[in-house]
Amino acid sequence: MPDFDAINTALVARFAAAAITPPTGYDKVKIATGDLPTGMLPLPCVLVLPETGDFTHYPGKRDSTHEYIVRFYYNQNGDLERDTAALRKWLTVLVDQLKISTQLGGIVTMATVISYNVGVFDYTPAQYTGIELTVSVLVNEAWAAVA
Repeated sequence: MPDFDAINTALVARFAAAAITPPTGYDKVKIATGDLPTGMLPLPCVLVLPETGDFTHYPGKRDSTHEYIVRFYYNQNGDLERDTAALRKWLTVLVDQLKISTQLGGIVTMATVISYNVGVFDYTPAQYTGIELTVSVLVNEAWAAVA
């Protein structure tokens, strides 16, 4: 079985402050986590969580694809018009965070960004401008059903 916690932790590491060089003139990511806080963290920050997945079974193996959401929260003002230029610069940085290492270790064959959304996102109780990446994680594992 895929270790979803380990996958989440590996993705968080790829989007942590130490792993990201911010665009010139912008603050670095303050925190990246897969443990959703009850309130917003210092900005900018990254939250990572699993969203959906599919399994395909073959004799002796199982392949699966899982989608994780990587959400970058930039600014609390919710003013997308004002933050658009900054978000474009951040998007350039964030979409390539997995380019150097698409393997997360273990049975993860590949993790890639498959889509993004730039907009205003709710995080109780406020709105934040930001970027949402969808990351596809491919897992190949040996697997045998037991009767």
